[in-house]
Amino acid sequence: MRNSLQKTPKYISIICFFSLISAMAVAQPNNQKPIENNGLKGDLGVHDPVMIKGGDTYYVFGTGISVKTSKDKINWTNAAGVFAKDAPLPWWKNDIPEHNGHIWAPDIHYRNGKYHLYYSVSAWMNFNSSIGYSTNSTLDITNPDYRWEDHGQVISFKNGGEGVNMIDPNVFVDKNGKLWLLYGSYKSGLRMVELNPETGLLKNENPELIKLTSHLGEGVFLIKGPNYYYIFASRGKCCAGIESTYQIVMGRSKNIEGPYFNREGESWMDDKYSIFLEGDTSEPGRGHNGVFAEGDSTFVVFHAYTRSQNGQSLLNIKPLYITADEWPSINITKKLFKIDDFEKNVFQGK
Repeated sequence: MRNSLQKTPKYISIICFFSLISAMAVAQPNNQKPIENNGLKGDLGVHDPVMIKGGDTYYVFGTGISVKTSKDKINWTNAAGVFAKDAPLPWWKNDIPEHNGHIWAPDIHYRNGKYHLYYSVSAWMNFNSSIGYSTNSTLDITNPDYRWEDHGQVISFKNGGEGVNMIDPNVFVDKNGKLWLLYGSYKSGLRMVELNPETGLLKNENPELIKLTSHLGEGVFLIKGPNYYYIFASRGKCCAGIESTYQIVMGRSKNIEGPYFNREGESWMDDKYSIFLEGDTSEPGRGHNGVFAEGDSTFVVFHAYTRSQNGQSLLNIKPLYITADEWPSINITKKLFKIDDFEKNVFQGK
């Protein structure tokens, strides 16, 4: 099934806008009654979730840029977002004149004593998007040192690839010291560039763009297992409640720069991929995943359009297993998926 979003670029911008509005609404305290869903409880409304731990608290960041907290990964409560709703940063407007507060799809990791947050800056009905970057020494809002320092634009439509919508960043920290930024959307596919680990910005102002796909996907996320790099992305129709067809696809490679292949050995460059997670009757659309690792366990974090909640997009967290032929799965197998030991550190703040 070819994704309908590839045929209608205008529609992509519209759904991203409504994704943003929905996520900002559910992030407001007292906006909804606590929900129980797949073992999770509380304030579960979210789009584009990514998860990290700081001290004894788990955090989920989502489009908005909203924040949820939990002490046990089960009971979730809305917290203050990263950016004040009525105080956009000046560079957003300077960079994209049409910008009107639309920020979404964050990614966060812990490295060198700081939390590094990357996020999308865009404008409704406009593909001239950018990726921004902020850091904080703590995620605990009660800590006197709590302060987000914004470092401005990392990459934009001007240098991120012709026709590429510069959204949905994911940063991968490799144990060889290299830092990689993955991004992109349905418009012209996914790309990867190298970052400077000292600054968190581009290694080169005119970066070498590594092409991962020509058309496929959004919500890219990369992890390292014992023998392969695994890549995830989302396809299908999002943000349409119970009419959503969102699903997560996967590929793998021995080389971080690809090419990435599906189960049959076909290339992602040819839009060949394997399904990791698709919708069902209770959750017609599932997508835009992150991954979180702690101890010997790895979890996939994603949002799902949920029929019992009138199609609302809710947080899901599931254990990640690995099959006998070394593919990630949420179906129970003999082995938990074990993420590369070095990579675990990026999920564990102090």
